[in-house]
Amino acid sequence: MSAAANEQAVRALYDAWNRRDLDGWVGAFTPDATWHNAPSGETFTGPDGMAQNYRNWDKPFPDGLCTEIEVLAAEDFAVGRFIARGVNSGPLAGPDGEVPATGRSLAVPFCDVHRLRDGRITSTDRYWDQASVDRALGLS
Repeated sequence: MSAAANEQAVRALYDAWNRRDLDGWVGAFTPDATWHNAPSGETFTGPDGMAQNYRNWDKPFPDGLCTEIEVLAAEDFAVGRFIARGVNSGPLAGPDGEVPATGRSLAVPFCDVHRLRDGRITSTDRYWDQASVDRALGLS
């Protein structure tokens, strides 16, 4: 696909998140897609994995938004950078179990590296600074 089509596909993914469109989110990926959250080491695969990853962020940040979105795209990949904003009003999954909601807000930069084929995402590697998240939420 063209760089423009890949940019559009990635922007549609972030738009689906911002609209709380789980079907649109999952539909942005190929059936065998993988998603890796670098700071936590989590990997998700396929439609069920994409839905679980979505829920892992939606549950603690139901008002969360991707803002200040930038997408740099080429023929087989796109890099999305954005600021994740939201209030932690639900429990957050942690390495030792769920962490209760803090009620605190955050604004943290994220960077996603997406591989695409035929207008759909085949893999994503997501990067963020976990220490910034922990400080914003009062967890460290």
